[in-house]
This record gives sequence, structure tokens and C-alpha cells, in this order.
Amino acid sequence: MIRNFKVREEKIVVIPNGINPEEFRRLKRKKNDGRVVLYVGRLEKYKVVDYLIKVLPRLDEDIRLEIIRKGPYKWKLLKLIDELRVANRVKFHQDLPRNELLQKYATASVFVTLSKYEAFNISTMEALASGTPCIVANTSALSEWIDNKMCFGIDYPINEAKLAELIMDVIKTRKNVNQYLKLLSWDEVVDKIAQLYA
Repeated sequence: MIRNFKVREEKIVVIPNGINPEEFRRLKRKKNDGRVVLYVGRLEKYKVVDYLIKVLPRLDEDIRLEIIRKGPYKWKLLKLIDELRVANRVKFHQDLPRNELLQKYATASVFVTLSKYEAFNISTMEALASGTPCIVANTSALSEWIDNKMCFGIDYPINEAKLAELIMDVIKTRKNVNQYLKLLSWDEVVDKIAQLYA
């Protein structure tokens, strides 16, 4: 805004999206059978979900990938899964009820999104609110989540060996991230907007 539209910095206020805290308090953080890398989002080329499939052979054999949502790039991902012979380690879900989606966040070992460009990423926020550590691409608005405590970044161009190493490290040293986390509730978001207009 400052660079492209010459808006003065003091005229800019950033109010992020919020969460409904009650949804996340009710989650049960039960363990999966094995360890799960979770991706939630549209299956589009720019989301580069293929990297998560490519690194599977570099990860421990009990680690599975779960992909939630649909999109036009799914057939390419299915072809890659077949080529790498990792079909037994990848599961797709779509149109999950809200409570089941949130439970997927809570039981995942790590949430990963590597999109080349992204605005405010609600999936990352929901994973963090569920107590699950995240790995995101160090690009666009995703980089704002990175704090190297609960959310870790990986640079472009993505190196598969480094990505696999980071996934393994985050899974092995996983902590409940809620101790670090301060996300706004929707009530707080509304209050901030009302204060701004007032």
C-alpha cells in the first residue's frame, strides 16, 4: 500500500481475521496411528502440494500425508503419487464437516503449506489454534506467521532434502504451540474495527 499506492504509513491499520475460540477448546488432541503431515487448501498448481508428495520417500516410513479439499490439480498429484509408488501413504479428503476438519488439524503431527503466493492464510491460523506446529513457505503473507517456535519457514526455491529435514525435525520436537499463541477472537476483531471507525 505504501509503495504502490503512496498511502502514508500512519494511515494504515492491520486487523487480521479471527477465530471462534470455543471451536478449538473442544478439540481432542488424540494421537494418530502413525504420524501425519497435513495439507488443507485448494489443489492448484501454485499451491505446490507436489513437494509434499515428492519428500515422502525421504521421511520415516510411518509418516503419512493427508490432503484435504479438492481442485483442478488433483489428477496431476494422483499421477505423481502413482509414479513415486506412495499411494499407501497418501489420503485425500474433501467436503469434511467442520468438526471433522478441525479434528484433523488437532491430530496432525505438522501442518504444511508451501504456496508460492498467499494472502492471510486461514488454514495456517486454524492449525495453530488447534495446537499443531506449522511449516510454511517464506513467501507473501505466509512469512508473517513464521516465528520459529510454532511456525517454521522454508525458502524458495524449495530444496526437497531441506524440506524433509525440517518436517522430521518439527515432528520429532513437537510441542503444543498454544503456549506461544495469541490469535484474535472474532469478538476482538469486531471491537478493533468498531474502535477504528469511532
